[in-house]
Amino acid sequence: MKAETKFKSRKLLKVFFFVLSLVILFFLLKSIGFDKLKDVFVKVGWKGAVILICCGFLENGSDALGLYFSLPKRKNFFYIFSSNCMGALTNYIIPWEVGELVKIGMIKNIAGSENSIKGVVLWNYVYKLSKGCAIFALVLLSLVFSFIMPDVSYQMDKFWLIAACSMLGFLPYFGMMILIKSNISVKIVKLLKLLGKKNTDELVKKAENMDRDLKLFKKERPSDYKKTFWLQYFARHVSLLTFILCVYFAGFDSYAVSVLILLHCAINLGNYMSAFIPMKFGVGEGIGYIMFAFFGLSGEVGGLVTFILRVKAIIAMSLVSSLIFISQKKEKNDKI
Repeated sequence: MKAETKFKSRKLLKVFFFVLSLVILFFLLKSIGFDKLKDVFVKVGWKGAVILICCGFLENGSDALGLYFSLPKRKNFFYIFSSNCMGALTNYIIPWEVGELVKIGMIKNIAGSENSIKGVVLWNYVYKLSKGCAIFALVLLSLVFSFIMPDVSYQMDKFWLIAACSMLGFLPYFGMMILIKSNISVKIVKLLKLLGKKNTDELVKKAENMDRDLKLFKKERPSDYKKTFWLQYFARHVSLLTFILCVYFAGFDSYAVSVLILLHCAINLGNYMSAFIPMKFGVGEGIGYIMFAFFGLSGEVGGLVTFILRVKAIIAMSLVSSLIFISQKKEKNDKI
């Protein structure tokens, strides 16, 4: 009874944070002006929307292909693509990376429970490194563009600050690396045994295999490791391209490319550092607003662009996620 009450309380808490995030988003957009939001969507138009959504497919598809190669046993890429998007959508709504559990739950239907857990954990492990590398590389790229196409709005003090902060992007990777090297899976199972959970001997063996595979992923499967890393790395560059296109499609084409690259990195780092906040909607747009204002630009533009990108992401991921339901319906019809 207590467990059921606790589960309901957690569920209500998640719903509360989701509603709160929507309220924050509403008031942020209201302060910017709904008329301005409408004008921006009109400027983007259906052609711009299609291009942005296609960029979303490319970014999500690259990440999904990385997940595909991180799985020890793999098949049906399109199912993994859909599962990855479904998990990402869940992360948009429910805090603290619950979407990763959704991915595991869905991928296990085709890869098995143990393989799905290994694949998703490995993907996240490499993601922590690839994202940190991508952000640092893009910060340097902004400096290169500032020399190629000089612009008075590019500020070197902002460059050095973002460059220094980009090093913090590697902290999650090192944290996860320490956990893996300390055999975290085995320790969790042994803790469960101390807490009175029965029949843990088999779980200990599985946990030992899990920790071993995590530590030896790069050594035993170097090709898969490289593919996972570079696909994730490529996806982050697609994200940058989408950001720049969105700014220009929305009619803000006076911004220098070098500044936009640095802004993109700053927003990503802001989202990284706010990961502990149990809300997504409103928070991301708020970070976009703050970062644009921090660079001496219009905070309203930052909020609007970030909101458009969120809408793009939801549409792109929803379309791909729907493939799962279509395939499941097809399987049922075939059985009949």
